Amino acid sequence: MKKQPIEVRLVNQKGNIYHIKFPNLEIPVKVNEHLYHKMLHSPEYQFGSSNAVVKQTYSA
Repeated sequence: MKKQPIEVRLVNQKGNIYHIKFPNLEIPVKVNEHLYHKMLHSPEYQFGSSNAVVKQTYSA
């Protein structure tokens, strides 16, 4: 049985931080530029287009 790639979306970029939306997560995951490029060229992930808005979080 062949694994299907996970469809993820690039939601936003700020500097060298990329916000990537995974299908079963409510908020995007932040990754650095190096990891983003590894994911972009990996057969395990398939990037799609996005019109989503990044939710802003605040921490104390």
